[in-house]
Amino acid sequence: MIQRIQTVFLLFSAILIGQFLWMPLINLEPGLFNHPAGLRGWEIVHRYNGWMYLINLILGGTAFGLTIVNIFLFKWRELQMLLCWFCIVFLGCAVLFVYYEYRIYIYPGGFVLFTPWNALAGVAALFQLLAYFYIRKDENTIKSLDRLR
Repeated sequence: MIQRIQTVFLLFSAILIGQFLWMPLINLEPGLFNHPAGLRGWEIVHRYNGWMYLINLILGGTAFGLTIVNIFLFKWRELQMLLCWFCIVFLGCAVLFVYYEYRIYIYPGGFVLFTPWNALAGVAALFQLLAYFYIRKDENTIKSLDRLR
């Protein structure tokens, strides 16, 4: 039931995480080593070391799953706040791992450009942070009402 603004923020975050996992993550210099210009995450598994991208998929997929579960935990606000922080950490690790993976292993010494789609993970983390603040605001409101009784 969408009654609170944090549910909308969590839904936007889930959509952005899904787009982050689907869209091209890097741009490589075309023509060198027969690399295509852009690679989606699922294409990297077939072309390069698949285990490295699977770690990124696990991090992003875990953040996506926790966000979806978090939408339905509206009765447990403290658990929602904790899951928001876990999602932010997983998204940050996913972005850092994408940079580390492609800069060090796949394309050493070359010029690697992040695509604009990598910013989706940062915006998703921002929506998680906004959801956290509104959940905390609800929790403080409930605690202040209990003291008045």
